[in-house]
Amino acid sequence: MDTIKRYRRLPDGPAQKRAAGADQIPMTDTVVDPLVDRAEPPKPLPPMPPRPTDDSVPRIAEYLGAIGRGLILAGIVVMLFVVFQLWGTNLQEARAQDGLRDDLTERFDAVADGVDTSLLARPVLDPEPTPIAEPADTESDEVLADETAAPPVDEGDDVSAATVPPEVEDELLAALLPADGDALAQIEIPSIEVDKVVVRGVAVADLRRGPGHYSQTSLPGNEGNAAIAGHRTTYGAPFNRIDELLPGDEITVTSVQGEFTYRVLDPTVAYADHLDQVEAIGEGHIIVNPSAVWVLGDFGDDRLTLTACHPKLSSRQRIIVAAELVDDAVELPAWAQEAEAERAAAEAEEARLGADGTTDTMPVNDNPVLGDGGVSDDGTDAGATAEAAAPDLDEGLGGERDAIPPAAAWMIGAIAFWYVGGRLGERFATGLPGRLGLRFVGLVPALVCLWFSFELIDRALPAA
Repeated sequence: MDTIKRYRRLPDGPAQKRAAGADQIPMTDTVVDPLVDRAEPPKPLPPMPPRPTDDSVPRIAEYLGAIGRGLILAGIVVMLFVVFQLWGTNLQEARAQDGLRDDLTERFDAVADGVDTSLLARPVLDPEPTPIAEPADTESDEVLADETAAPPVDEGDDVSAATVPPEVEDELLAALLPADGDALAQIEIPSIEVDKVVVRGVAVADLRRGPGHYSQTSLPGNEGNAAIAGHRTTYGAPFNRIDELLPGDEITVTSVQGEFTYRVLDPTVAYADHLDQVEAIGEGHIIVNPSAVWVLGDFGDDRLTLTACHPKLSSRQRIIVAAELVDDAVELPAWAQEAEAERAAAEAEEARLGADGTTDTMPVNDNPVLGDGGVSDDGTDAGATAEAAAPDLDEGLGGERDAIPPAAAWMIGAIAFWYVGGRLGERFATGLPGRLGLRFVGLVPALVCLWFSFELIDRALPAA
C-alpha cells in the first residue's frame, strides 16, 4: 500500500499566512492505489545461457580463412609460373646459347687451323654415264692388260678416307655429327632477327637450349630435306616471328661443312602435291596437324624445313616454312658415312634389346624420311636406322608426362618449407622482425623447390 501526503492550500499573502496558523500543518492520509493493487508481481528474468567454449563453436570462419589463404597462395604460384615461362625460360636459353656459341666457335677455329676440307664434305657431282668398254682384239692383249693394268678406281670413292688418322676421326665425326644437345650449326634469318645456335636433336631438353635439328633428316647444306624445330614463346622463342617470313627471304646456316644459303619458297609451290593435306596457307608458310610428318620427307630437292607450334601459346597445330638451297649441296665423305652407319646400327641394336638381353619383338614402323633401304641423305645406312624412331612433329613439343610426379614432389616440398617457416615464426619469435626472419628462412628453400617444380611442369606441358 502506498502512502500519499496531501497538503491544504494556504493563502498567497503574508497576512493570510499568519491568520491561517495551524492550517499550514500537512494532512497525511493513507490511500490505496487501485492500479498498483491489481498489478501482478514482476516475473524474474530467465537465467542467461552459459557462454559457449571454444571447443563447441563451429570453426567455419577458420576454415574459410584457410581456404582463402590457400587460394591466394595458389594464385601467386600460378603467376610465378607464368613469369617463369615468359622470362625465366629465356634466361635459361640465353645462358645455354652462350655456351653453345663458344663451343661452335672453338670447333670452327679448330677446323680452320689445318683440317682438310675434303675430310668434312665433298661436292655432290652429277653421275656420269659409264663408258662402254670395247672388246679385246686378241687373247694376248687380255693377258697383258691383266698383268699390267692397275686395279680400277671408282671416282666416286673418297680416297681421303684412308688418310684419316684414327685419333682424328673421332674428333672430326663429333664435329660433323655431334651428340644430342650439342652445337651443330648457326642459323641466321635477318628478316625476323634470328641468330641462334642449332643443336642436334629435338627432345625436350634439346629444344630448351635452342633450335633443334631432326637427326633423322639431312644435315644442313646436304642433299635432301634438312629440318629444324624451335619454340615460339618460351626458351628464347627463336621462331616467334616465323609466320612473318615471305617467299624470297634468305636463311643462312653455317656448319663445319661450310656456309649455306636458303631462300624461302612459295608454299603453294613447295607443297603443290600436298595442298589437300594442309589446314591453312600463308604467304610463306603452311599450317598442318602435328601428325603431318610428310613435311619432313624428301621432295626431290635440297631444302630446309622450319617447324614450330601454332598458334602461339598452343601446340594444337604446326606452322611449316620451306626454303630451297641456292648453293651447291655437299655430302659427307665416305669415312664419315661408314662411321655414322656403324653408330646408327649400334643404337638400333640397343633399342631392340631389352633389359635382360632378349630381342624386343615390338614392330617398328618404317622411317618415312629415310625410306626402307640405301644410304640416307646424311650418309647413314637407312637399313640400320629405318628401325629407329621415325621423326615426329610432336617430338620435343608434345610434353613429357613422366615429369609430372617429380614436379608434384618439388611443389609439395616448397609448400612444406613455407608452412614450417611460418609455424616456427609463430612459436619462437616474439616480435614482427623475428617472425618475418623465420618466414624468410622458409621462403628461400621454398623458392628453390618452386624453380625445379616449374621446370618439370614446363617439361610436362606441351611446348609453346
